[in-house]
Amino acid sequence: MKNPARLVAYLKHISIKWLITLITALDIIGMVSVLAIGLRPDLHRRFISILESGYAAIHRYFPDYPDKNFPRSPDPDPVEGEPLFAGKHHHELRRRDLSQKYIPFEKSKRELILIYREAPAPETFYCRCSLLFRNGKIYPDLTTCGYRIRKQEKRARRIEWEHIVPASWFGGQMSCWKTGGRNNCNNVPEFEIMAGDMHNLTPAVGEVNDDRKAYRYRQFPHPEKSVYGNCKFFISEDKPRAVEPPEYTRGFIARAFKYMERQHGIKLSKGDRQIMDIWDRRYPPDEWECQRNQLVKKVQGNENPFISEKCP
Repeated sequence: MKNPARLVAYLKHISIKWLITLITALDIIGMVSVLAIGLRPDLHRRFISILESGYAAIHRYFPDYPDKNFPRSPDPDPVEGEPLFAGKHHHELRRRDLSQKYIPFEKSKRELILIYREAPAPETFYCRCSLLFRNGKIYPDLTTCGYRIRKQEKRARRIEWEHIVPASWFGGQMSCWKTGGRNNCNNVPEFEIMAGDMHNLTPAVGEVNDDRKAYRYRQFPHPEKSVYGNCKFFISEDKPRAVEPPEYTRGFIARAFKYMERQHGIKLSKGDRQIMDIWDRRYPPDEWECQRNQLVKKVQGNENPFISEKCP
Protein backbone atom coordinates (compact mmCIF):
# COMPACT_ATOMS: atom_id res chain seq x y z
CA MET A 1 0.00 0.00 0.00
CA LYS A 2 1.43 3.36 -1.11
CA ASN A 3 -0.82 5.49 1.14
CA PRO A 4 0.58 5.39 4.73
CA ALA A 5 -2.78 6.44 6.17
CA ARG A 6 -4.56 3.50 4.54
CA LEU A 7 -1.80 1.16 5.78
CA VAL A 8 -2.21 2.38 9.37
CA ALA A 9 -6.01 2.02 9.14
CA TYR A 10 -5.64 -1.53 7.79
CA LEU A 11 -3.24 -2.53 10.58
CA LYS A 12 -5.61 -1.09 13.18
CA HIS A 13 -8.49 -3.11 11.70
CA ILE A 14 -6.43 -6.33 11.77
CA SER A 15 -5.18 -5.66 15.30
CA ILE A 16 -8.67 -5.05 16.66
CA LYS A 17 -9.99 -8.17 14.87
CA TRP A 18 -7.22 -10.37 16.29
CA LEU A 19 -7.62 -8.81 19.75
CA ILE A 20 -11.35 -9.60 19.79
CA THR A 21 -10.62 -13.16 18.60
CA LEU A 22 -7.99 -13.61 21.31
CA ILE A 23 -10.28 -12.32 24.06
CA THR A 24 -13.10 -14.59 22.89
CA ALA A 25 -10.77 -17.61 22.82
CA LEU A 26 -9.49 -16.85 26.33
CA ASP A 27 -13.07 -16.55 27.59
CA ILE A 28 -13.95 -19.94 26.12
CA ILE A 29 -10.80 -21.52 27.59
CA GLY A 30 -11.61 -19.99 30.95
CA MET A 31 -15.16 -21.33 30.99
CA VAL A 32 -14.00 -24.79 29.91
CA SER A 33 -11.32 -24.76 32.61
CA VAL A 34 -13.81 -23.84 35.34
CA LEU A 35 -16.14 -26.62 34.15
CA ALA A 36 -13.28 -29.13 34.02
CA ILE A 37 -12.11 -28.23 37.52
CA GLY A 38 -15.61 -28.78 38.83
CA LEU A 39 -16.13 -32.11 37.08
CA ARG A 40 -12.61 -33.57 37.21
CA PRO A 41 -10.48 -31.94 39.92
CA ASP A 42 -7.96 -34.76 39.52
CA LEU A 43 -7.21 -33.62 35.94
CA HIS A 44 -6.76 -30.08 37.19
CA ARG A 45 -4.23 -31.26 39.76
CA ARG A 46 -2.33 -33.16 37.08
CA PHE A 47 -2.30 -30.10 34.79
CA ILE A 48 -0.90 -27.96 37.59
CA SER A 49 1.70 -30.63 38.37
CA ILE A 50 2.81 -30.56 34.71
CA LEU A 51 3.21 -26.79 34.91
CA GLU A 52 5.19 -27.16 38.10
CA SER A 53 7.42 -29.80 36.52
CA GLY A 54 8.18 -27.42 33.66
CA TYR A 55 8.82 -24.64 36.10
CA ALA A 56 11.16 -26.86 38.13
CA ALA A 57 13.17 -27.57 34.97
CA ILE A 58 13.45 -23.83 34.26
CA HIS A 59 14.48 -23.14 37.83
CA ARG A 60 17.13 -25.87 37.69
CA TYR A 61 18.86 -24.22 34.74
CA PHE A 62 18.04 -20.64 35.74
CA PRO A 63 18.23 -20.61 39.55
CA ASP A 64 17.72 -16.85 39.76
CA TYR A 65 14.32 -17.08 38.08
CA PRO A 66 11.78 -15.64 40.57
CA ASP A 67 9.45 -18.13 42.22
CA LYS A 68 7.72 -16.17 44.96
CA ASN A 69 4.33 -16.00 43.32
CA PHE A 70 4.29 -19.30 41.46
CA PRO A 71 1.09 -21.19 42.34
CA ARG A 72 1.61 -24.35 44.34
CA SER A 73 -0.60 -27.41 43.97
CA PRO A 74 -1.05 -30.59 46.00
CA ASP A 75 1.36 -33.40 45.22
CA PRO A 76 0.47 -34.99 41.85
CA ASP A 77 -1.78 -38.03 41.93
CA PRO A 78 0.10 -41.32 42.16
CA VAL A 79 0.34 -43.30 38.95
CA GLU A 80 -1.40 -46.67 38.99
CA GLY A 81 1.03 -49.41 39.96
CA GLU A 82 3.69 -47.05 41.33
CA PRO A 83 4.89 -47.05 44.97
CA LEU A 84 3.37 -44.44 47.28
CA PHE A 85 5.48 -41.75 48.86
CA ALA A 86 4.67 -39.32 51.62
CA GLY A 87 3.33 -35.97 50.47
CA LYS A 88 3.09 -32.78 52.45
CA HIS A 89 -0.43 -32.13 51.18
CA HIS A 90 -1.77 -35.69 50.89
CA HIS A 91 -1.87 -36.76 54.50
CA GLU A 92 -3.79 -39.91 53.54
CA LEU A 93 -0.93 -41.05 51.27
CA ARG A 94 1.49 -41.42 54.15
CA ARG A 95 1.73 -45.16 54.45
CA ARG A 96 3.62 -47.08 57.10
CA ASP A 97 5.04 -49.36 54.40
CA LEU A 98 5.95 -47.21 51.40
CA SER A 99 6.42 -50.22 49.14
CA GLN A 100 2.64 -50.49 48.70
CA LYS A 101 1.64 -49.68 45.12
CA TYR A 102 -1.35 -47.66 44.02
CA ILE A 103 -3.78 -50.22 42.60
CA PRO A 104 -7.41 -49.07 42.25
CA PHE A 105 -10.28 -51.21 43.53
CA GLU A 106 -11.43 -52.44 40.10
CA LYS A 107 -7.94 -53.61 39.18
CA SER A 108 -7.47 -55.21 42.61
CA LYS A 109 -10.53 -57.39 42.00
CA ARG A 110 -9.08 -58.65 38.72
CA GLU A 111 -5.73 -59.38 40.36
CA LEU A 112 -7.41 -61.21 43.24
CA ILE A 113 -9.22 -63.51 40.82
CA LEU A 114 -5.81 -64.61 39.52
CA ILE A 115 -4.51 -64.99 43.07
CA TYR A 116 -7.43 -67.21 44.11
CA ARG A 117 -6.74 -69.46 41.14
CA GLU A 118 -3.56 -70.39 43.03
CA ALA A 119 -5.48 -71.52 46.12
CA PRO A 120 -5.43 -75.28 46.81
CA ALA A 121 -9.21 -75.17 47.34
CA PRO A 122 -10.64 -71.80 46.19
CA GLU A 123 -13.67 -70.91 48.30
CA THR A 124 -15.72 -67.97 49.55
CA PHE A 125 -14.61 -66.32 52.76
CA TYR A 126 -17.49 -66.68 55.20
CA CYS A 127 -19.39 -69.68 53.84
CA ARG A 128 -16.68 -71.82 52.23
CA CYS A 129 -18.57 -72.27 48.98
CA SER A 130 -16.33 -73.49 46.17
CA LEU A 131 -15.37 -70.85 43.61
CA LEU A 132 -16.07 -71.36 39.92
CA PHE A 133 -13.89 -69.55 37.36
CA ARG A 134 -15.55 -68.56 34.07
CA ASN A 135 -14.41 -66.05 31.45
CA GLY A 136 -12.21 -64.10 33.85
CA LYS A 137 -14.86 -63.96 36.58
CA ILE A 138 -15.66 -66.04 39.64
CA TYR A 139 -18.94 -67.36 41.01
CA PRO A 140 -19.93 -69.23 44.18
CA ASP A 141 -21.08 -72.82 43.88
CA LEU A 142 -23.80 -72.74 46.54
CA THR A 143 -24.42 -76.49 46.30
CA THR A 144 -20.98 -77.26 47.76
CA CYS A 145 -21.52 -75.42 51.04
CA GLY A 146 -25.18 -76.00 51.84
CA TYR A 147 -25.97 -72.32 51.43
CA ARG A 148 -29.62 -71.34 51.69
CA ILE A 149 -30.64 -68.12 49.94
CA ARG A 150 -32.24 -65.81 52.46
CA LYS A 151 -33.86 -63.27 50.16
CA GLN A 152 -31.63 -61.96 47.37
CA GLU A 153 -31.16 -64.75 44.86
CA LYS A 154 -29.36 -62.62 42.28
CA ARG A 155 -26.76 -61.38 44.76
CA ALA A 156 -26.44 -64.78 46.35
CA ARG A 157 -25.28 -66.24 43.04
CA ARG A 158 -22.44 -63.79 42.51
CA ILE A 159 -19.18 -62.93 44.23
CA GLU A 160 -18.68 -59.53 45.82
CA TRP A 161 -15.36 -58.41 47.24
CA GLU A 162 -15.88 -57.85 50.93
CA HIS A 163 -13.95 -55.11 52.70
CA ILE A 164 -13.08 -56.62 56.08
CA VAL A 165 -12.66 -53.08 57.41
CA PRO A 166 -15.70 -51.47 55.74
CA ALA A 167 -15.13 -48.80 53.10
CA SER A 168 -17.39 -46.41 55.00
CA TRP A 169 -15.00 -46.55 57.95
CA PHE A 170 -12.08 -45.10 56.02
CA GLY A 171 -14.05 -43.18 53.40
CA GLY A 172 -16.72 -41.70 55.65
CA GLN A 173 -14.41 -39.00 56.96
CA MET A 174 -13.23 -37.88 53.51
CA SER A 175 -14.73 -34.81 51.86
CA CYS A 176 -15.62 -36.74 48.69
CA TRP A 177 -17.76 -39.16 50.73
CA LYS A 178 -19.43 -36.40 52.72
CA THR A 179 -20.45 -34.54 49.57
CA GLY A 180 -21.55 -37.45 47.40
CA GLY A 181 -21.12 -40.84 49.06
CA ARG A 182 -18.89 -43.70 47.93
CA ASN A 183 -19.45 -43.18 44.20
CA ASN A 184 -18.07 -39.68 44.57
CA CYS A 185 -14.79 -41.11 45.91
CA ASN A 186 -14.14 -43.63 43.13
CA ASN A 187 -11.65 -41.38 41.29
CA VAL A 188 -9.99 -40.01 44.43
CA PRO A 189 -6.58 -41.71 44.83
CA GLU A 190 -6.57 -41.39 48.62
CA PHE A 191 -9.76 -43.46 48.78
CA GLU A 192 -8.91 -45.85 45.94
CA ILE A 193 -5.62 -46.82 47.58
CA MET A 194 -7.40 -47.98 50.73
CA ALA A 195 -10.43 -49.43 48.90
CA GLY A 196 -8.14 -51.42 46.60
CA ASP A 197 -5.83 -52.76 49.32
CA MET A 198 -5.91 -56.51 48.67
CA HIS A 199 -4.97 -57.38 52.24
CA ASN A 200 -8.44 -56.12 53.22
CA LEU A 201 -10.45 -57.82 50.44
CA THR A 202 -11.98 -61.29 50.37
CA PRO A 203 -14.48 -63.04 48.04
CA ALA A 204 -17.90 -63.32 49.68
CA VAL A 205 -21.34 -64.49 48.62
CA GLY A 206 -22.98 -61.26 47.49
CA GLU A 207 -26.03 -61.66 49.71
CA VAL A 208 -23.87 -62.10 52.82
CA ASN A 209 -21.71 -59.13 51.86
CA ASP A 210 -24.83 -56.96 51.53
CA ASP A 211 -26.33 -58.18 54.81
CA ARG A 212 -23.11 -57.53 56.70
CA LYS A 213 -23.11 -53.85 55.63
CA ALA A 214 -20.65 -52.03 57.91
CA TYR A 215 -21.55 -53.87 61.11
CA ARG A 216 -18.80 -54.60 63.61
CA TYR A 217 -17.56 -58.13 64.29
CA ARG A 218 -18.47 -59.56 67.64
CA GLN A 219 -19.04 -62.88 69.44
CA PHE A 220 -22.56 -63.49 70.71
CA PRO A 221 -23.25 -65.43 73.94
CA HIS A 222 -26.28 -67.08 72.29
CA PRO A 223 -26.01 -66.68 68.52
CA GLU A 224 -29.19 -66.56 66.54
CA LYS A 225 -30.02 -69.41 64.19
CA SER A 226 -28.19 -69.06 60.89
CA VAL A 227 -30.43 -67.82 58.10
CA TYR A 228 -27.99 -69.03 55.42
CA GLY A 229 -28.28 -72.78 55.89
CA ASN A 230 -24.92 -74.36 56.73
CA CYS A 231 -23.11 -71.00 56.53
CA LYS A 232 -22.41 -70.09 60.17
CA PHE A 233 -22.61 -66.35 59.76
CA PHE A 234 -24.86 -64.65 62.31
CA ILE A 235 -26.35 -61.15 62.40
CA SER A 236 -27.65 -59.80 65.70
CA GLU A 237 -31.20 -58.56 66.04
CA ASP A 238 -30.31 -56.21 68.90
CA LYS A 239 -28.89 -52.74 68.44
CA PRO A 240 -26.21 -51.76 67.81
CA ARG A 241 -26.23 -54.38 65.05
CA ALA A 242 -23.20 -56.65 64.77
CA VAL A 243 -22.14 -59.86 63.03
CA GLU A 244 -20.48 -63.03 64.27
CA PRO A 245 -18.28 -64.66 61.60
CA PRO A 246 -17.33 -68.37 61.55
CA GLU A 247 -14.32 -69.32 63.67
CA TYR A 248 -12.13 -70.17 60.67
CA THR A 249 -12.33 -66.54 59.45
CA ARG A 250 -11.62 -64.77 62.72
CA GLY A 251 -7.83 -64.85 62.62
CA PHE A 252 -7.73 -63.41 59.11
CA ILE A 253 -10.24 -60.72 60.11
CA ALA A 254 -8.16 -59.74 63.14
CA ARG A 255 -4.93 -59.47 61.16
CA ALA A 256 -6.69 -57.46 58.43
CA PHE A 257 -7.94 -54.98 61.04
CA LYS A 258 -4.52 -54.65 62.65
CA TYR A 259 -2.92 -54.21 59.24
CA MET A 260 -5.36 -51.47 58.21
CA GLU A 261 -4.75 -49.68 61.49
CA ARG A 262 -0.99 -49.80 61.02
CA GLN A 263 -0.80 -49.19 57.27
CA HIS A 264 -3.59 -46.66 56.78
CA GLY A 265 -4.16 -45.18 60.23
CA ILE A 266 -7.66 -46.61 60.66
CA LYS A 267 -8.72 -45.94 64.25
CA LEU A 268 -10.05 -48.91 66.23
CA SER A 269 -12.37 -48.64 69.20
CA LYS A 270 -11.36 -50.23 72.49
CA GLY A 271 -13.84 -53.05 71.88
CA ASP A 272 -12.58 -53.68 68.36
CA ARG A 273 -8.97 -53.76 69.51
CA GLN A 274 -9.68 -56.20 72.34
CA ILE A 275 -11.52 -58.70 70.18
CA MET A 276 -8.98 -58.45 67.33
CA ASP A 277 -6.08 -59.08 69.71
CA ILE A 278 -7.87 -62.14 71.11
CA TRP A 279 -8.72 -63.53 67.67
CA ASP A 280 -5.20 -62.88 66.39
CA ARG A 281 -3.72 -64.98 69.22
CA ARG A 282 -6.39 -67.69 69.22
CA TYR A 283 -6.60 -68.32 65.46
CA PRO A 284 -3.17 -68.47 63.77
CA PRO A 285 -2.91 -68.28 59.96
CA ASP A 286 -3.30 -71.46 57.94
CA GLU A 287 -1.23 -72.41 54.91
CA TRP A 288 -3.47 -70.57 52.43
CA GLU A 289 -3.45 -67.33 54.45
CA CYS A 290 0.36 -67.41 54.45
CA GLN A 291 0.50 -68.18 50.73
CA ARG A 292 -2.11 -65.54 49.90
CA ASN A 293 -0.14 -62.93 51.84
CA GLN A 294 2.92 -63.54 49.66
CA LEU A 295 0.91 -63.62 46.42
CA VAL A 296 -0.59 -60.23 47.30
CA LYS A 297 2.87 -58.91 48.06
CA LYS A 298 4.06 -59.86 44.57
CA VAL A 299 1.32 -57.72 43.03
CA GLN A 300 0.83 -54.93 45.55
CA GLY A 301 4.39 -54.62 46.79
CA ASN A 302 3.80 -55.01 50.52
CA GLU A 303 2.83 -57.77 52.90
CA ASN A 304 0.67 -57.93 56.00
CA PRO A 305 3.33 -58.17 58.73
CA PHE A 306 0.82 -59.57 61.24
CA ILE A 307 0.50 -62.62 58.98
CA SER A 308 4.17 -62.87 58.03
CA GLU A 309 5.38 -62.99 61.63
CA LYS A 310 3.23 -66.07 62.27
CA CYS A 311 4.05 -67.99 59.07
CA PRO A 312 6.99 -70.40 58.71
